[in-house]
Amino acid sequence: MYAAWISSIIALSVTLALAAVSSLPAKALASDKVCAENQCENEMRRLKKLARSGSGDAAAFVAVAYASGDGLEQNNQQAIRYIKLGVRHRNPMATYLMSDWYRNGFILEQDNEQADKLLAQAVNSEYAPAMYQQALLHLQTDDETKVAEAVTLLEKAAETKLMNAMFLLARLKQTGTATEQDLAGAGQLFKALTLARHPQAREYLQQVIDEIATDEQQTELVAEFKSVDDIEVIEVRGQKLEANVMLDGLVRRLNASGKYDRRAIGSRISGVSCENSSSACASVKPGKGASSIGEVLSGGK
Repeated sequence: MYAAWISSIIALSVTLALAAVSSLPAKALASDKVCAENQCENEMRRLKKLARSGSGDAAAFVAVAYASGDGLEQNNQQAIRYIKLGVRHRNPMATYLMSDWYRNGFILEQDNEQADKLLAQAVNSEYAPAMYQQALLHLQTDDETKVAEAVTLLEKAAETKLMNAMFLLARLKQTGTATEQDLAGAGQLFKALTLARHPQAREYLQQVIDEIATDEQQTELVAEFKSVDDIEVIEVRGQKLEANVMLDGLVRRLNASGKYDRRAIGSRISGVSCENSSSACASVKPGKGASSIGEVLSGGK
């Protein structure tokens, strides 16, 4: 029953297909490179050092670079080595990527059991793309308990502003599928997505407006949703950043955490972050929801 409903929802939106870089063939990945020639050579060398020193984020990034041939020469064995290193560091992004590789038979031999195990670990770390992927899998079953859990996972992922999760949750609320119908909640999500330039959100926001427009008690809400058309979204186009400059920023942020400096600057214990020592410092890591080279660099979801 639930599976049939969800299939119809999924069919309505191309955005429900998870666009993770890990599940794309290496040739496809290579066609959209962010690092030209040896542009990122120095930064990749530093990221590999950080990965060996304990940074799971760096290990995941290097693994994707080897898998795609973007920034490093394509090498499946090295991709496997670094993705496993990231998982050993208990990094949610690496764990999720390795799960995705197992599920799609990309780089690694297909193994759904291992994929499910790793996905569960990433979900327990509340990594947004993993929560979204797990929700999709649950929604394709007839198990009411799993369907209810899927909605909860989507809500958590949507809170991190993961657009796929926001969109699917909005559609479920709009149609009353797997959860109670909530047109106001769906409209708020579609409004946020419209402002974020989601390609389908405006169409569905208009559907919500049409559905609630006849209710006199919803006049203010209708006006709020319609106000999206009056809001000018300003795009700031600055100088295009070179990939190596962006990678250098990533390296600097990881180094600034103090966690991966084996010389123990900021902490006298290797692997202990400076924020856990007596030193005054800040720790900045790539944002939650990043699941590809481009997303790590841009901070996108």
